[in-house]
Amino acid sequence: MDKVLSITDRLADKKRKQQVELYRNKIETIRRIVQCSSCHFKCAMCGHHLNATDSSCPTAFSPPGLNLCENCRTEFEDFLKISKGQNLSDIFWHNEEWVKLWAAWMDFYQAIGAFGNSAEFAQLIKETNE
Repeated sequence: MDKVLSITDRLADKKRKQQVELYRNKIETIRRIVQCSSCHFKCAMCGHHLNATDSSCPTAFSPPGLNLCENCRTEFEDFLKISKGQNLSDIFWHNEEWVKLWAAWMDFYQAIGAFGNSAEFAQLIKETNE
């Protein structure tokens, strides 16, 4: 009985393979979004290309797995302090919208990371590499 093949599994595999072929361009876009958004050669916030010295030693404030240029890192540190109520900034652009910008950016990167770690994304990469 172990050698009996499940027709349901075979149909599901066939459907996935057809979708991979049909949506190859979309799949490439999804792959780039996930992989390029965590590139260690550019700032995760502003996209500035980093030198080896820029990305060499991220501070404890830096989000895990993301590199920030020095300017974005200091802004992120300010955001963390303000969001924890530790420090009210006297910098005029550190307003409510600025806090929302950084909060949305963090949500974006958490969502990208969660999708990048999902079983479906791993399967997508596996299917396209076959």
